[in-house]
Order: sequence, then structure tokens, then C-alpha cells
Amino acid sequence: MVIRPLALALAAGLLAGCAVGPDYRAAAPAPVQLQHAQVEGVFAADSPVAGWWRQFDDPVLERLVGDALAANPDLRIAITRVRAARAVFVERRLDPWPHVTAGADQLRTRQAAGVDGERVTTEEYSLGFDAAWELDLFGRLRRGAEAARADLEAEQASLEDVQVSVAAEVARNYFLLRGVQKRIAVAKQTLANLHDTLRLTETRRDLGAGSELDVQSSRAQLKQIEAGIPLLETSAARARHRLAVLLGLQPGALDPLLAPRPTPAYAKALPLGDTRELLRQRADVRMAERHLAAATARVGVATADLFPRISIGGFAGFVSGDFSGLVAGGNQAWSLAPSIRWAAFDFGSVRARLRAAEAGADGAAVAYEKAVLAALEDTENSLVDYARHQERLRIVADQAAAARRAEQLAQAGYREGAADFLLLLDAQRTQLAADDALADAEAAVNIAAVGVYKALGGAGTAGEGGLASLAR
Repeated sequence: MVIRPLALALAAGLLAGCAVGPDYRAAAPAPVQLQHAQVEGVFAADSPVAGWWRQFDDPVLERLVGDALAANPDLRIAITRVRAARAVFVERRLDPWPHVTAGADQLRTRQAAGVDGERVTTEEYSLGFDAAWELDLFGRLRRGAEAARADLEAEQASLEDVQVSVAAEVARNYFLLRGVQKRIAVAKQTLANLHDTLRLTETRRDLGAGSELDVQSSRAQLKQIEAGIPLLETSAARARHRLAVLLGLQPGALDPLLAPRPTPAYAKALPLGDTRELLRQRADVRMAERHLAAATARVGVATADLFPRISIGGFAGFVSGDFSGLVAGGNQAWSLAPSIRWAAFDFGSVRARLRAAEAGADGAAVAYEKAVLAALEDTENSLVDYARHQERLRIVADQAAAARRAEQLAQAGYREGAADFLLLLDAQRTQLAADDALADAEAAVNIAAVGVYKALGGAGTAGEGGLASLAR
């Protein structure tokens, strides 16, 4: 009697190598040709250093990025998701194996016995091991494990994507802050010059060589520049607060570290590495591909529900009506209970779930295609953005140099009485606008460089920081 169930289990185990549903095969991403990556003097084919932010040679930036990759709240959340997905995968991977539990039971019943209807109480005690094993005849459990593995890999790719985003966001806000700080310095320097001009116009008016119009025009321009400084200081405070939060700190915690300091624009050809491997480098593309793999595996899970499920249950231990002698040799007991279940009369529901799984896989395939196109668009846009900002920087630098020279000439001419005050006023406005645009253009070049590396999927970002090891 024992041989038949065991033979059935063995035969089912041999057949368990078959799994219904589509077999997913990840296609190798095609090499990418970026049309805007060949601008001579702007981009280079050299590989970026590990941790692209180190190329800016700014120790404050390096410290900020390193601390963010070790403490950023979004990264910590992503790590918990990886850990949860790994736990689910481990559980699904164990599903095809027998599950054994230890247990002890007491059954106490009172019922009528005999013809006289006398009620008697009986007791039964059991102690031993229960086992349950679903034979994965059609791959339902294996497909579930495949889906869980793909979900885990998707979460790992999501963690890498968050690392890239956090490093880029820290660098972007850092360069934004430095640009605003330089614009504040330009405005304050201009204010100092305008105060000198105001005193000069007041002296000329008192001597009868100037007019009250010159004085008030000079004072109005001074106040206009002065009124813009609080707005710039607000932008600087926001950037400092954002950087603190990105590092998992309270706003204001980084203010001493973020005191103004020179931050020149990136002036070398930007190393891009092998851009043909863009789709392998982008964590968001890998994440979309893994979601597609998981959705495909779930089609197999739904397909397997069309077929019977065969399970084997069993017990081995002791059964007795007397607790004191429960573990005596004569009370040894075992049982073996094969079972089969089939949704033969519920195929409508099963097929509906299968159609839903197939639709989910089709949607995941479209999402993967969209991720690829978005990656290409993002990268091309970032390359154009950086190249054009470099071009703008060169133009604005020439403009600022010319504006400073023009202001010097107008200042000298006005002091000597050879130039009209309105000419000086216009020259000062032009110089301020040019210097302000130069500070903005320098920051924009660095921010655009950050955008390029983010679009390329980061360079040496994954694995940086102390939190990454916690997700393993």
C-alpha cells in the first residue's frame, strides 16, 4: 500500500521538469549610436573616473555625495524594498520542496455510545511531524520563483537608479548653490561700485556740474540691485536646505560647510566612456526589463492553474489515548495522503486570470520599449544641453569682458566730464547683466555635465556609500 503513493510521487517528481507558459529570454540590448556625442573638444571617449563627481576636483562636493550615498532617506527606503524582495524570493524558491512542521495535538470528545445512549468522554493525543509537498508537475511553483527572482533583480536595479539620482541631485543643487552665491557676490560688488557712483553724482550736483536727475537715477539703480539680493539669498537658502535633506539631515545643518567658495565651470572635454553600452548602463532600463521578465513568469503561473495540482501530505510520530504513555513504542504511527485538485468546473475564472496575466506581460513589454526610448531621448537631450551651455559660456565670457571694459571707459569719461551720466548708467547695467549671466552660465555648464552623467546611468555610482552593502 505504501509503494503506490511513493511511486506516484517519484513519477510526478520526474515530470516536474516541465513548466507550462512562455519561456522568457532576455534579448541583448543593441549597441547605441548617439548622434550628439561626437562634438570635438566638448566630449571625449575616455572613461570617467569611478564616481563621476570626483572629476570636478571639489572636496566639498565629494564629501556631500559620499555622505548622501550613505544616509539618503530615499536610498534607505530602496534598500528595504530590496530586502523585502529577497525574502519573498527565498520563500518562493523553497515552495517546490516538502514543508515539514512539528506539532502536538489533544482531541477530547464526548458523545453517546452504545444502545443505552450513555455518553462517554474519549481523549486522543498526538505528537510528531506533519509534511506537505506540492508536486510542481506543471511548473507553477517554479514560475513563481522565476517571477520573484525577477522582482528582486528589478528592485536591485531600482536601488542603483536611486543611487544615480541621489548623486546627481546632490551635485545639481550644489552647483546651483555655488552659482547663486556667485551671483550674490556680483550683485554686492556692483552695489559697492554704485555707491561710489552715487557719491560722485551727489558731489557733481553740489558743485553745479551735475543734476538731481543724475543723483536719483543712480539711487534708483542702486535700489534695484539691492532689491534683487534677498531673492538670490532665498534661492541659496533653499539649495542649502535641499542638500541637507538629501543627506538625511535637518535643514541648516550644512550651512557652515556650504560657505561661499569659488567653483569654476568644467573646462575639459567631458569623458563619456563607451556610449554604445548605454542601455546596459541605465538602471531604469534594466528595471523595466526585469519587470517584463517577472510578468512573463506570472503568465506561466496562471497557465499552470489550468492543470491539476497534486500534493502529498503525511504524518510521522505517536498517537495514543493516554498522555502518560504517548511516546511508547507501541504508539508509533504514520500516514501518507496523496491528493489531487483541479479547477475543472471553474475554468472561466482561471482563464480570466490568465488573460489578465497576459495583458500584464504585454503592458510590461510596452513599458520596456518606452524605457529604452526615454533613455535615448534623455541622453541625446543632455548631450545637446551640455554642448550648447559650453558654447553659451564662451559667448557670455566675451560679453562680460567687453561690458567691464565699457563700464571702465564710461566711468573714466564721466569723471572727466566727457561722458553723459546716462551713458555710464547704461554701461553699469550692461556690466551687471553680463557678470550675472556669466555666473549663471558657469553654474549651468556644471549642472549640464551632471545631467549627462545621470543620463548615462552614472559612472561608478552603484556600490558607493555605506548603505549599499545592507541590501545584499
